[in-house]
Amino acid sequence: MNRAIKKLSKTIEALAPVLFCAALAAGFVLAGYQVWRTARNETPGRRITLDFLWPTYTPQKVRYGEYLAHQYMEENPGVHVNLILTPDPYRKLQVMIAGRTTPDVAWMGVGWQQFADAFMPLDERVAADAAVQPEDYFPRLWESVHWRGKLLALPSSGQVGVIYYSKDLFDEAGLDYPTDDWTWDDMVRMARALTRDFDGDGAIDQYGLQLGQVYLVPFMLYNGQIADPEWRTARVDTPVTRALLDRYQALIYEDKVMPTPTTSQELGMLPMFEAGRVAMHAASGYAIESFRKVQFDWDVAPFPAFEFQGQRYHATGLWEEEFAVLWNTGAPDEAWRFARWCAGPEMVRWAALNGHIVPGRIDVAQSGDYLRSGRRPENMRVFTDSLSFAVPIYPHPWLKRIGIEFEPVLDQYLVGTEGQRIAAGEALARLQAILQKILDEYNAEHNE
Repeated sequence: MNRAIKKLSKTIEALAPVLFCAALAAGFVLAGYQVWRTARNETPGRRITLDFLWPTYTPQKVRYGEYLAHQYMEENPGVHVNLILTPDPYRKLQVMIAGRTTPDVAWMGVGWQQFADAFMPLDERVAADAAVQPEDYFPRLWESVHWRGKLLALPSSGQVGVIYYSKDLFDEAGLDYPTDDWTWDDMVRMARALTRDFDGDGAIDQYGLQLGQVYLVPFMLYNGQIADPEWRTARVDTPVTRALLDRYQALIYEDKVMPTPTTSQELGMLPMFEAGRVAMHAASGYAIESFRKVQFDWDVAPFPAFEFQGQRYHATGLWEEEFAVLWNTGAPDEAWRFARWCAGPEMVRWAALNGHIVPGRIDVAQSGDYLRSGRRPENMRVFTDSLSFAVPIYPHPWLKRIGIEFEPVLDQYLVGTEGQRIAAGEALARLQAILQKILDEYNAEHNE
């Protein structure tokens, strides 16, 4: 174990959360929580103190973490939960590992695999604990918290990409709403009908579609993960992915139904949908809270299926949330009980009903009080139904390096230089070579 921690400490600067999550976190950091709170606040009479790492991405997220800590202490008077609030739990955990001051339990999202050597395998504890049943969780989500056969965290939520759409704009255009079995051809047809230049000046005033909020990676996953299950062989470049990314690029520059990345950055992706400038908008469940404040009516649909050579392919991105126990916790049994409780039915239900998460537990997701809350979106089932075909984003310990080395190629594909972009085929061929090189180096270093 010491060897693993030393190795992790040496390489930790090269490993950080996926760029998408880092950007999302930076956008929502609370000004009041810019400084990490790491002081241990011991409570007299408590037998055990658990250090619990938690992010401050949004005010809502902070309330969620504070509730977990307070409620657990209410139910377990002998335990003090020391909540460590930080705007960047990944960087904070890196620092704590390097300083050998790791917490007992940590909240993690996408990118947890970079800490695989520091997390306690939980397989034996799950096998011996009747309160935790793998079948209680969505299979794709349960699989996503494993690395090379080891269970390293307990899942609580599975955020997936869906399509938010303005029912008002669809009604104005006389279009039927997207259905659960719609296709990319349907989406393109609708997007063309919903893209409008109201004043005839040649500038688009209302776009039919915007997919950039979830970035590009989910659309590279329609033919499966970008590597084999053991992450030894890259499989980025496939005929299906080439065809789909050709279509994606055409939405921006040929059909012109989707804003360019520059336009989206200047106007803001969420604000464009909120202002009625976009009819269909790709995002995950985190957008629900913002969109519930708009005045127009809206709902959600799953990512559409892509038809290629007589077959249908379906995918969306999976951004999981989970609770991990650190290897060197001084209270492994209590840390396990706390992590199990955080990912258990009562807390997942509370968090889901209060809009904090998309529930990863099947019993909560299929309950009437979750599906029929009376609030938008009406088609809440889309989020959990999408978990059946969701694919995790960059689930590899070296995901930071993958993201960094992919970025220039994806920029050349999406934006280009002086208007010159590379085609999907060239982009995917380059990404294939990049990923294979990374995997070869990782596997050579982790041969044992």
